[in-house]
Amino acid sequence: MENGFEFFKGYKVPSGQDIEVYRKYIYGLPLVDNPEIFGLHTNADLVYRTQLTSNVLETILDISPKDSGGGGGESREDLVLRIVNDLESKMPPDYKMEEVKVTIKAMGAQKPLNICLQQEIDQHQSVLSVVRKTLSNLKLAIAGTIVMSSDLEAAFNAMALARVPPLWTKRSQLDLPTLGTWFGAIVNRAEQFTGWLKGGRPNVFWLTGFFNPQGFLTANRQEVCRKHSKEGWALDDVVNLTKVVNMEKDEVRKGPDEGVYIHGLFLDGCRWDKPGNKLADSIPKMLFAPLPVLLVTGVLATDKKADGYSYSAPTYKNKTRRGLNFIFAVDLRSEDPPQKWTLRGVALLCAKD
Repeated sequence: MENGFEFFKGYKVPSGQDIEVYRKYIYGLPLVDNPEIFGLHTNADLVYRTQLTSNVLETILDISPKDSGGGGGESREDLVLRIVNDLESKMPPDYKMEEVKVTIKAMGAQKPLNICLQQEIDQHQSVLSVVRKTLSNLKLAIAGTIVMSSDLEAAFNAMALARVPPLWTKRSQLDLPTLGTWFGAIVNRAEQFTGWLKGGRPNVFWLTGFFNPQGFLTANRQEVCRKHSKEGWALDDVVNLTKVVNMEKDEVRKGPDEGVYIHGLFLDGCRWDKPGNKLADSIPKMLFAPLPVLLVTGVLATDKKADGYSYSAPTYKNKTRRGLNFIFAVDLRSEDPPQKWTLRGVALLCAKD
């Protein structure tokens, strides 16, 4: 209520007792407000406009005619058939489940992370089977050999627009906007699991490459608990302890003595200042900033202490920040009060697309 107070530069409280003074002042305010008024970074306006444009373009595609059409251009059937053939040529091989069980048994079938690996491979094989079957049936349906079912029609229409067929999204629990990014993630997941089987436990894990990242983190806590079993640690008393180690994936030569290294996370709403080892304001027009390798281990809840300011950043599977997409909270060092990052909606994402 002080005279001359400004919420933000150019947004001060007018003085006077005449209502016309206030009306004139309000009409003189900018039609488009600066995001910083609300504690957001200027990039927030770019995010809003990008999302608005994407929604308009998606709507145009949804209402556009779906007929094959005439002319000399490529028909929808030819387009989808070309995509199907391309995906089939890049499909990872199926897992031989008996060989997988033998390999995991040799690695230690009762170790929590190896149990997690077995579950992940089972789920991934299920996805590979569905994708392979859909691609095969689409070729037959386009040729007229079999009837185009509702699932195949949905897959056909989605692939014609470079989108992910609904059945694939449901089975994979991986919600990505384009077919290319989704299929790339499936291939990368296969590479991580296959590398783990053939080369042993990775030095650093790609968190996005797990169907159940929460289960992976729980298995990690279980492993830490077992190392401290003589001290009487119980899983219910252990919480995640996180620390940015300021290394990139290629710089990691060995895994930590306790816990796991993870990579592939992106900061939304700010960036990580490596030299200062802290959160910092985003660079203009850079919407997402990669987070260096993160150490995730376990510690007793009673022993967990904050060193100065710390922001607890929620981590989500993708940009859709729903409860089902939440994975866990990561404590990040900050020299600014955590309220600043809360206002800016800072979060960690496994996928920025």
